[in-house]
Parts: sequence; structure tokens; C-alpha cells
Amino acid sequence: MNNRAIVPLCPLDTAPVQQLCMGNVQVLRLDQWGGVAAGNKRFKLRRHLARATEQGMGRVLSFGGAWSNHLHALAAVGAELGLQTIGIIRGGEQPTPMLEDARAWGMELVPVSRQEYRRRYESAYLETLAARYAPCLVVPEGGGGPEGVRGCVEIAELINRLDRHWSRVVVAVGTGTTLAGLAAGLECADELIGVSALKGAGALADTVQQALADSGLQAKVPWRLKHDYHCGGFARTSPALRAFLQAFEQVQKVQLEPVYTAKALYAVHTMLRSGQWSPTEPVLFVHTGGLQGRRGYTWLNQGCE
Repeated sequence: MNNRAIVPLCPLDTAPVQQLCMGNVQVLRLDQWGGVAAGNKRFKLRRHLARATEQGMGRVLSFGGAWSNHLHALAAVGAELGLQTIGIIRGGEQPTPMLEDARAWGMELVPVSRQEYRRRYESAYLETLAARYAPCLVVPEGGGGPEGVRGCVEIAELINRLDRHWSRVVVAVGTGTTLAGLAAGLECADELIGVSALKGAGALADTVQQALADSGLQAKVPWRLKHDYHCGGFARTSPALRAFLQAFEQVQKVQLEPVYTAKALYAVHTMLRSGQWSPTEPVLFVHTGGLQGRRGYTWLNQGCE
């Protein structure tokens, strides 16, 4: 990746979204950068794959479910780099367009039982997989670990080079890897807000802190998490979220997906509408991509249910 790459910055239209102007919000369009692996996943993978190349490993293995953005990106980038990729797929799930894409890019899909999948953090299990597919680099689920965090620091560096100061930078959060990288690299914001896409993620702040420590990094900007916008849980939606997503896209002509980005922007909209955030303070929203996941939600093309 070219560290001087310019990611599109999109100011939102001043036309109201559900009776609210979001004209103080700009969007860092990572979804428009990175080709078929657009978004934050390419940043998270970059150093993992560089390590594989440096160590002479032509095969990379990782984990995910049937709609995994991570495995989708790994397969795409692996094909670009000429690396063999293996996806350990959580069992009991039906084939999806995401897995079909991954297979078309050459990824070997290995379904395992949910019981076996739960072992994905066990050292002995990871060593067994690495030996079975040797020479093979095993990448944590979601592209986490120190390499993933340091890769996401580069997103912060892109933001710093915009030569702007933001009252808040907002990003959706799953594993916390992207949030950790942004916290370690941002130098142009008063605070960093992470909007959790998961229900019951009370330990997420500790996870982010540990990710920073494991990476040998410290936060340069105050950061905090918001836990009230999961809309029912991971990959779930609520009527309010669906109505917001469709209203936002109709006005702004910027596509979102319901798992991460729509929830995070819904949080921004709610904070502005409630008066907790001032409409005069500049906000940067980091669009982390994942638009290929829209294929799992038929209502996006059929109207709000």
C-alpha cells in the first residue's frame, strides 16, 4: 500500500436526513479505496501478508463465518499477491455470495464444527493448523493482533495528512483492532468515538487497551466506546436503524451496510438530534467498507420492512 495514497473525503449534503442536517459531518471513504478489498480490512491485512512474504510462506490461513468481510478481503488480496489462502469456516452455515467470491479468488474453504471453531484462540490448535498446512501463516480472526493494529495506524496517518482538526472522529467497532490503530495514530482530533456493533461487549474497552499494549503502542487521543447502538446485536437490525439507513442513502447518495457503518452513523445522527453534540463541531466519520455484505439483507432493495 502506498502510504501517500489519498482516500476520498466526502462532505455530507446539508439536506436534512430525518429532519436533521448533518452538514458538519465528513466521511472518509475507505469504501472507495482498495479495489475489491476496499475498506479497513486491507489495512488490517497488510502487515500480516507482508510478514508471510518476508518469511517465505506462500499460504495464509484465517477464520470467519459465512458472511465474513475479513475472509472476503483475505481471499481478494491473497489472489492479488499470488498467495494461497485458506478459510476456516464456522460450521452449520449456508453458502453465501461472500464465500462464493472467496472461492472464486482461490480460497480453500474448510468448514468446521462450532465446537472446533471455538478453539481458534488456543495455541495448540493454531499450531496444529499451521503444521497441517505448512508453510502457513495463521492470521487471527478479523485480522487482529499487533500486525493488524499497526496496519490501522496507517488509517490515522491518512487522516492526519488531511491537515484538518476534528472535534470527533467516529468509527464502527467489532474486534477493536481498527479503533486501537486509530487511537495510536491520530493527532488531529479532540476525541475518538468507537460505536460497538456487538451487544453485551462490556469487555471491549479492555480488549482495545490490551491490543495497544500487545502492539507496543499508546493512545495519542482520548477515546471512548458507545454501546447503545447495536440495534439488537451483531448483524441484527431494528426498524429505526433500517429507516435511518434508507433515509440517509436517499439524501446523501452514500451506501452503508447494516452490520457496522449504518449503526455508527446512526449514533452520530442520534447524538446530533439529541443536542449532545453541537452541529457546529466538525465530525469525521470513517467509512470502513463492507458493502459486499449488503447482499445478505434483501430489504435494502425491497423497501423498509
